[in-house]
Amino acid sequence: MQRSQTSVAPLPAAQLAKAIDHTKLTFAPGEDEQAAIAQLCEEALTYGFYSVCVQPRHVAFCKARLADSGVKVATVIGFPSAKVKLETEKLQPTIGRQPLAEKVAETRQAVLDGADELDVVIDVAQLKVDARRGSEVARLGLKSIHEAAQGRAMKVIIETDLLSDEEVVLASRWCAELRLLMVKTSTGMVEGGLGATVETVKRMVDTVLKVYPKTKVKASGGIKTRAQAEALLKVGAARLGTSSGVQIVAGETPLSENIAENQYENQY
Repeated sequence: MQRSQTSVAPLPAAQLAKAIDHTKLTFAPGEDEQAAIAQLCEEALTYGFYSVCVQPRHVAFCKARLADSGVKVATVIGFPSAKVKLETEKLQPTIGRQPLAEKVAETRQAVLDGADELDVVIDVAQLKVDARRGSEVARLGLKSIHEAAQGRAMKVIIETDLLSDEEVVLASRWCAELRLLMVKTSTGMVEGGLGATVETVKRMVDTVLKVYPKTKVKASGGIKTRAQAEALLKVGAARLGTSSGVQIVAGETPLSENIAENQYENQY
């Protein structure tokens, strides 16, 4: 059978794994956190993921567990303590609303504990105010956190489900102007949200490329399949944040060679 002109060859598993931040940020009631994080680290070593992404309280444990392995340890700053509803957040955003002083203190402690990368949640409500007024309070907050990071790589989570297209562009531009490592789509903590979509990731990529091409885009939120992962990488995502890394890399059938690119765009 003749191969379709729009066919997409699957990425090698090792290449795909190197784009993944293997993530464990929430726990079921009664779950043994240390055992779960130890398993996360072992999976990162087994499959060759770029990093593990964990809560600040787990950074020191992961650094010891992954010493000399080449697997990075990332953590989150200003991360929500519980899931929130999309409808409620759109009316009054709480994502990233922690006081700046708390985020700075959390950042400094993460650095002391050995974090290699910091995924910082932007103050979504303040970002929206800035977009309306032409102010830059949220941007200045990011700058202060970046200074506290003492050279550690910083990614900014902007929670795209809560933003207009214009606000997505503004936040992405700020990250590029500040020469940050990455701008990231989502926390994954907004119930009812789409998380990372091909369209939004492409918009973010196009924005940072115009300002500072060394700033990249991390797609996160709702990435469960290899098809999603490859579609997001295809439009320019440099990193993927997911708790489904093992099934994406090893547990699913590789992409069919005759699935057209626009099929993914319609799915996500």
